[in-house]
Amino acid sequence: MSYVSVRNLFLNYPLYQRAPSQGGAPAVPTGSEVADHGGGRNETLIRRGDGSVIGVRALCDVSFEAVSGDRVAIIGENGSGKTSLLQVLAGIYTPDAGEVVIEGRTTSVVNINLGMNLEATGHKNITLRGLAVGQTREAVEAKRAEIAAFSGLGDFLDLPVETYSAGMRMRLNFAIATAFKPDVLILDEWLSAGDTAFRRKATDRMRTFVDQAGILILASHSRSLMETTCNRAIWLDYGTIRAEGEVEAVAAAYDEEMARRQVDRDARAAAELEVALAHAEAAALQAQSEAASISANSWSNFFIGLMKRLRGR
Repeated sequence: MSYVSVRNLFLNYPLYQRAPSQGGAPAVPTGSEVADHGGGRNETLIRRGDGSVIGVRALCDVSFEAVSGDRVAIIGENGSGKTSLLQVLAGIYTPDAGEVVIEGRTTSVVNINLGMNLEATGHKNITLRGLAVGQTREAVEAKRAEIAAFSGLGDFLDLPVETYSAGMRMRLNFAIATAFKPDVLILDEWLSAGDTAFRRKATDRMRTFVDQAGILILASHSRSLMETTCNRAIWLDYGTIRAEGEVEAVAAAYDEEMARRQVDRDARAAAELEVALAHAEAAALQAQSEAASISANSWSNFFIGLMKRLRGR
């Protein structure tokens, strides 16, 4: 039985290099520092009392549950914390606070290139990647022929991966990552790889892979993909859960808010551009005035000098 529980999850990215040289205050964000919402722009910058930026709050008090059969879409604009949440669930990041409980074997496809040994052969990487996700050697060997056939790399599997092209590495990684049935599948966007022919069979394999999962947690910007794949959605907004429920309802609310924000951003950008152009025009006029003044002074000095020379004759 697959199960995922996330309770009061916090994740900060401290910026150590921004720590002031005086006062000895800690660089890591603490409970006394608060996220700055940037005058209505809702930025997740963490500041000290003196205004210096000491971190970025990626996740703030995130809680949700998923049970076997759930297909959960994580939506949100860039920088909302989607990938950070997946990386915590995958065990890549340790949260600053909160609890994550996962029952079942977790397969993370957040970065399928993670853990590839470039000096080892393709076959050795099949073994290493399989063991890394918790499979036994027997299970890996049982899947080796299938992985090799799907990758289409043939004799290249006996060569070091560092001799592969980028597309060949992606094909091998994809074949390994989607070879074993997951209990909990954590997926960042919808993976595809290689040339047109390979992408076609990769898409079919991906659908089978997702269907086999006990729980799917998918971060995506594709509304059609979420609506056809998931039965519920979580909207992450600046690191917090803004809404949760049916995919269509949450996605519609998200789209409406993004349209409103874009109007605000366009208006702000236009105002900033107008100010910048006004400054540029003022600077140009000032430069012209200074040039004219220099030119007038030069002519005046020339005539004065000429008159002095004539008088001296």
